[in-house]
Parts: sequence; C-alpha cells; structure tokens
Amino acid sequence: MANTLVEDDEAFRLSDALVEKPGIWSQSDPAPSDTPILSFVMFRAFHRAMGQYRSIVNLLKSGQWEDAVILLRSLYDLNVNLSAIDSEETAKKFVHFGNFRQVRMQQRLLEDQVRDEKSKPVPMAQVIGKCEQKLADIISQLDRDFGEFRNPNGKWRESWTGASVETLAQRLAKETGGQPGQSDYYVFRIGSLFTHNDPGALLLGLGEPEAPDWNKFRAMLDDARRSGLRQFLREALICLVDIVGMAGNAIAAYEPQWFDDALRVLKKF
Repeated sequence: MANTLVEDDEAFRLSDALVEKPGIWSQSDPAPSDTPILSFVMFRAFHRAMGQYRSIVNLLKSGQWEDAVILLRSLYDLNVNLSAIDSEETAKKFVHFGNFRQVRMQQRLLEDQVRDEKSKPVPMAQVIGKCEQKLADIISQLDRDFGEFRNPNGKWRESWTGASVETLAQRLAKETGGQPGQSDYYVFRIGSLFTHNDPGALLLGLGEPEAPDWNKFRAMLDDARRSGLRQFLREALICLVDIVGMAGNAIAAYEPQWFDDALRVLKKF
C-alpha cells in the first residue's frame, strides 16, 4: 500500500510538472495564422482539453476514478475528432456541423414545446401556431444550409465526418499501433461503458453471485482505483499530449521541444 501511494504521488508530480507550460499557453490568445478557422478550432480544442485534464486529475486525486474515466472518454473523443481536422477546409466543415447541431437542438426544443402544449387540457392554439411557424423556418434552414449532412436515406448525420466516433476511434488506434479492444481503443470502450452507466461498468467485477456482498464489492472498486489510477492518468496525458501537438501551430508560445520531452515523461508511467 505504501509503495502504491508513493508511486501515485510521483505520477501526479510528473503530471503536474508536464502540464505547467501548456497551462500557461492556454491563457493566451491563438497565434496569428493564414488559416484562421483551423487555428481557432485547434486552440479552442486545446483550451478545452486543458480544462478537462485538470478535472480528471482532481477527480483521481479525490478517489473519484469512475467519474474521471467518464471525462477521460470525453477527452479521448476530443482527440479523435481533432485527428480528423487537417486543413482549413475540414476545420470549416467542423464549424459548419457545429452550427447544424445547434439548429437541430432548436428544432427538437420546439417539437417538445408543441407536444407539451398539445398535451395540456386546454391547448393554446396561438402558442402552437407560433412554435409550428418557427419549426417550418428551421426545417427550411436545415434543407437550405445543411443539406450536406443529410444521409441518402433522408436522416440527418450524427457525425461531422460521416463516420461514428467509434469508427474514428478504431481508425486512430490502428494508426497509432493499437489493436481492437486494446491500447487507445480500450479507453474509448471502457469510457463508453461508464459514461452510459452500462451494467458492465456499474457492476464491474461483481460476477453473478446469488447473494452479493456489498463490502466485498466496495473492496473490489477500491482495488480497481488503486491499480488503475496511474493507467488512467497516463491515458489522459497521452490524449492531452496528442492534442497539444496537433494544436501547436495555433499556440503562440508553443515549444516543439515540449512535445519531445512529454513523450519521454510518458515512458515513466
């Protein structure tokens, strides 16, 4: 136990030292660029990644490893999405899809308002009429401005690339040497289970006993926290280092040597 605590403290020390400079860089403005959209998207992702990484570390330090894994999945999603943005054009498509998503959210909100009003004992025709007019405007906007995100079957896309996040995760794992179910892709899968409170995560290690013992189960969760902490921290660092590297041209004070140093630090985990 003592050795584990010492190793955990050392892991946090290395982590804190490694992210000190990126933490400072994230407080600046994006670097001037001939590709302003790409630069803005990359810097925004970097800024977001720093916030998520800090939250992951704080959760791990406080023993809330299950919640840290959920955020780790989110950080990994960010890494995966960023890996598909390689030019000003793909950055513009990413931003365009963001606007599309926001319009679709407005559409769903109005649809909910119409259903809620119609379910009342005395629906107000004026309220329904206003919502339906706004819905008609939104449908026209979607068809006019975002047709590229409609699938051949008429349904709207759920991904800006046309591929699912899971497919992108598998692709990224393959490109970085991972195998399905292992390495980077494993982070995506286990993070997905915890994000959705899947039985495989909620009852991790329980098996199927006839009379589950709560104290034994809690002990297993504690063991998982102790044995997995450095691995979770390492995977979060890998994602952050990837994102900082991809966003480097958008970071005004970025030092390429930092990336090389970070790779050496990762080997110590």
